[in-house]
Amino acid sequence: MQNPTEELYEWHRNHAWMPFTQMQLLGNPPIIESGQGVYLRTRDGREIIDAIGSWWVTIHGHSHPRINAAIKDQLDRLEHVIYAGMTHEPALRLGHRLSALTNHHLPRCFFSDNGSTAVEIGLKMAFQYFLNTGRPEKSEFVCLSGGYHGDTIGAMSVGARSVFHEAFAPLLFDAHQVPAPRVEFRNQTDPDLVSSAIAAPIAKLAELFETRGERICALILEPLIQGASAGFNIYPAEYLRQVRALCDRHNVLLIADEVFTGAGRTGHFFATGRAGVQPDILALSKGLSGGYLPFAVTLATEEIYESFLGTDRRRTLFHGHSMTGSPLGCAAAHASLDVFEEEAVLDRVRELERSHAEHLARLQAGPLGSHIKEVRYMGSVGVVELALEGDYTSEFGWRVHEAALSQGVLLRPLGPSVYLTPPFVIEPGELARAYEVMESSVLAVLGARVPA
Repeated sequence: MQNPTEELYEWHRNHAWMPFTQMQLLGNPPIIESGQGVYLRTRDGREIIDAIGSWWVTIHGHSHPRINAAIKDQLDRLEHVIYAGMTHEPALRLGHRLSALTNHHLPRCFFSDNGSTAVEIGLKMAFQYFLNTGRPEKSEFVCLSGGYHGDTIGAMSVGARSVFHEAFAPLLFDAHQVPAPRVEFRNQTDPDLVSSAIAAPIAKLAELFETRGERICALILEPLIQGASAGFNIYPAEYLRQVRALCDRHNVLLIADEVFTGAGRTGHFFATGRAGVQPDILALSKGLSGGYLPFAVTLATEEIYESFLGTDRRRTLFHGHSMTGSPLGCAAAHASLDVFEEEAVLDRVRELERSHAEHLARLQAGPLGSHIKEVRYMGSVGVVELALEGDYTSEFGWRVHEAALSQGVLLRPLGPSVYLTPPFVIEPGELARAYEVMESSVLAVLGARVPA
């Protein structure tokens, strides 16, 4: 028996505290009753196209029968067991499968439950690796301007000091920040223009490594696509390849934050794979479980792992989590990987990339074109950056969100960047509808002259 809708909203007003949300300005959000494929169904009977994959996690669509069945089957076998001194087959098999996806370059898997934590673990691995190998002076981190790695203290410390993190600045440790590559998207197929555009950022990084390399333990970055803080800055693979070479030259570990870009987002399972680069440490979450469960992994090289071995227990990586190695999370991840193998998912993502290109070209040629600063796309990601000022707190993005939702499409702009990251199963007609609503919603808000 359902509770009356007004009672639910009263509970919402009295008890809810949502992430990244100014609750006083929210009102009554849609109550989602179910999901199927790319659609969310509300309590009052509306259907909404989930054009952002519900915070970038839903990659195979909502309520995928293969993943549903795997979780239900695992639930009847084992729901949880301490993953310290005990193990279980789903975790053992998953470790092997994930290692294989890196061609066994990253064979060691440390499971956790979310992207921020996966990044924190990677930072701890890098820091303690040099401590354990007799190089305690190598304790500093490097990150890129505009980077976003999560909202725990360590993850914030190696990210951009954006509106997300300003209030917590006194709590954060210092990290060296170097310029991220900014290359006009239309120029990224021209090797000469790419080389010229990334020269200055690479030179800044090389200069930092020359002067501080003896004290730097790791560089962390989002490979190929900088997400939340940078409004989906897409940069050339050549930058990543040159960063890898500099890290090798100066004995600096490369940490790839693939929480957003991994699990097929770029048309390869890992964005580093699309670039032909292997990191030393890799953080993965979101799509790892198909978006079903809080689940994450930090992958590392054998060399890093072996530095923690010994008869002295103080060499241990002292990080833990009650739900580490969750059997249910492992089951969801296995089912998601099965879907990748059996349904030609990466081919579908590459086709989605081509569709983004066509739709974005249409937007540039239409009435929205005069307001567009740049369009970008890669894999399942399509981005319109508008010639506006503002960040996540600006009214523009929230009003676009509300306008699109009223037309049955879930969008969640980041400042002036309006983007689509739909489930990979979206059909051509559904994608076309999402773009139509994006265009009409942005034009409606711009017509209202909403201040940034």
